Amino acid sequence: MDERAHVMKTIEVRKSTSDDGPRLKEIRLLSLRDEPDAYGSTFDEAVLYSDDQWATMASERNYFLALANDDPVGMSSGGLFLPFPGARWLYGMFVRNEHRGTGVAVDLVRAVANWARQDGSDTLGLHVTRSLGRARAFYSKIGFNDVGTPSPMDRDARLLLMTMTTDLRTNERV
Repeated sequence: MDERAHVMKTIEVRKSTSDDGPRLKEIRLLSLRDEPDAYGSTFDEAVLYSDDQWATMASERNYFLALANDDPVGMSSGGLFLPFPGARWLYGMFVRNEHRGTGVAVDLVRAVANWARQDGSDTLGLHVTRSLGRARAFYSKIGFNDVGTPSPMDRDARLLLMTMTTDLRTNERV
């Protein structure tokens, strides 16, 4: 059996709970180290959060974890983005290198898309740093389209963000 096919069968994607604080901390800190230009926050900020803060984020925010034998291999989250009223937004998407190309990323996006649909939205949007070509290609492949012009990231104006959206009524990939 192909190793990637085996990996796909052992992954569980679910909404995080307060018990997932340590798992969220592990995968979020890894994401911030692995792709520092991809996120609006930094490793130096997040590493200072207490265990209680991680537990609160895991239970009160809309995080989804991809777990392999209870170990975090990916994460995503969903929320609002005020400049796009009515839309829901994908935030904090990350998959460990060894699990990329296995379907885990699509499952994490799908978890947020399903939450968005249940929350009454027809549109899912995201920001992706323009320099991250692989991420942009992935989002395009699963039905997201560029909208508007690049805008500077709040924490670092040198990083330009592309805004992408998809229509959840017609996108069958997510």
